[in-house]
Amino acid sequence: MKRDLLDAAGLLARLAAQQPVMATALGIHEHDGAWPDLSLAGGERLLAWLDTERARLEAVPLSDLSRDDLADRDLALATLAALSFEHREVRPAAWDPMHAVAVVGGGLFPLISRTFGTAESRATALSSRLRGVGDLLDAAVDALVGVPELDVSADDGAPRLAGATAPTGRVRLPARPVSRLHLDTAIAQASGIRELAQRAVEVYGAPLEAAAAAAGAAADRFAERLRSEVAPRATGEGRYGAPLYDRALRHTLFGSHDRAAIARAATREFAATRERMIEIARAIAPTWIGAERAATLRGNDHELVAATLDAIGAEHSAAADLLDRCREETAACEAFIRRTGLVELPAEPLEIMWTPRFLRAYGGAFLDAPGPLDRGEKSFFYVTPPPDDATPEQVESMLREDNDRMLKLLAIHEAIPGHYLQLAAANESDRPLRAAFGSGVFAEGWAVYVTQVMLDEGFGDGDQALELVHWKFYLRCVANALLDVGIHADGRDEAWALDLMVGKSWQEESEARAKYLRARLGATQLPTYFVGSMGCWEVEDRARTVAALAAGAPAPVAGALPGRRPATPGFSRPAHLRAMLRHGTPPIPLLERLMGLTEATRI
Repeated sequence: MKRDLLDAAGLLARLAAQQPVMATALGIHEHDGAWPDLSLAGGERLLAWLDTERARLEAVPLSDLSRDDLADRDLALATLAALSFEHREVRPAAWDPMHAVAVVGGGLFPLISRTFGTAESRATALSSRLRGVGDLLDAAVDALVGVPELDVSADDGAPRLAGATAPTGRVRLPARPVSRLHLDTAIAQASGIRELAQRAVEVYGAPLEAAAAAAGAAADRFAERLRSEVAPRATGEGRYGAPLYDRALRHTLFGSHDRAAIARAATREFAATRERMIEIARAIAPTWIGAERAATLRGNDHELVAATLDAIGAEHSAAADLLDRCREETAACEAFIRRTGLVELPAEPLEIMWTPRFLRAYGGAFLDAPGPLDRGEKSFFYVTPPPDDATPEQVESMLREDNDRMLKLLAIHEAIPGHYLQLAAANESDRPLRAAFGSGVFAEGWAVYVTQVMLDEGFGDGDQALELVHWKFYLRCVANALLDVGIHADGRDEAWALDLMVGKSWQEESEARAKYLRARLGATQLPTYFVGSMGCWEVEDRARTVAALAAGAPAPVAGALPGRRPATPGFSRPAHLRAMLRHGTPPIPLLERLMGLTEATRI
């Protein structure tokens, strides 16, 4: 057996000791009863460890590594560099009170909801974590002192594509005080910690009552300390600003695109998608809004699309029926895959349920997959209900956004063949670093990409209303990229964001306001949908070119929008999709390397 030159097992074991909540999420359970050290001193120790591990990997001779080993080495280096960047420059523990809420939720929820190990071992670990919540949250409040102005190297350690040179010089990052938005959101979400503690008692019984009560009291104390101690100094907005945002973006995207490239591509795609939606609306408007009204809107394309979407949106489920409808649509997707043989279906179980309260600030429907090193564990397809305090008008707006056709698309995106299928396939990887260090760009991009693939392959039986809602869904994906850049790099306000989403993208106001909040709570994640989708289509187009040239045919020419590719000699889409799923969840540049479609990226 070839020696593991990267010491993958050792690296993951050491990472687990440093980051026990991250370890639980990955499927490493030796530290399930522990919490990370959120103090300033704990952050310094983590940075020192990350520097040591990066130096060790950089010292491994490249000539000794296979293609797969080299990809794993580069992926591990990029992951460690991103962690180092987060703790050295972003420093969420110093300005983002939501950071601690997310850590606590991420540490408790898997031990309550999943079935790895034994019930006894999970209960023991959960009891330990519940008892440690107080110390963790107290340390988190003490660490909320803001970030001073930083003078950092222009080379942020992010991956660079082949041929790119490392930047030189220094960059000054402005000071970041504690964010008031993140503080108010953390206070509102702190009750979710108490709910999780109560849920722990429901699952494991009386032995956890004392620990759960302590955690609930700690959550109350955390919220009160935020109000009394931190609020007076919470003068920040939580926006990254262009210098920090550009650096963070390089880490998120594995160096594949910068802010200017995203803005150019998204602006072009935004216009092309709107034109396609106008074309469809002109064709189907008489059916949906009547020929007379369609005629009165002739020449006012934006209102024509809006009226058609409004009519389509009226076909929606009641709020209480959303779960059942998502289950039905997921079953329909599974049946389509079985009938067409497009990809292999997962063996891992899937449960569709309401989103836990501590996660509801971050989005609507989304998937929570098991740790990539856990096998046979359940995935959760979360559906977020209307907020408890929503008015009837707000509830109706949300339901019109998540109408019957949108739920079909959400079932594809979140479940089959989207996130659930892709991440289940990735969990079958026999390369531990590849499995552990997945890229959100590929994961999100795959889900957007295969939604179009499903329609191309006949899902929906040519329903043009479904296609129109799909392009609205895709336009939202493109708008997400513009929104993220606008908020965090360009300082855009809510009025601009609502005009982009409601005024130009035909989104419902309730969904748009929720997305504006989500965009301000985090940075660089929203562009991953668009950039990842572009990358997946580029991978397919390169594979089509290789197949065509090998068959003696001319290279195919891609259209202005994703999908609707003509048949290509020698190219099989099912074979291509299986090839894409064979490598885990790598960044797009590494996927291209592993599939033999591009030259090497170097870290």
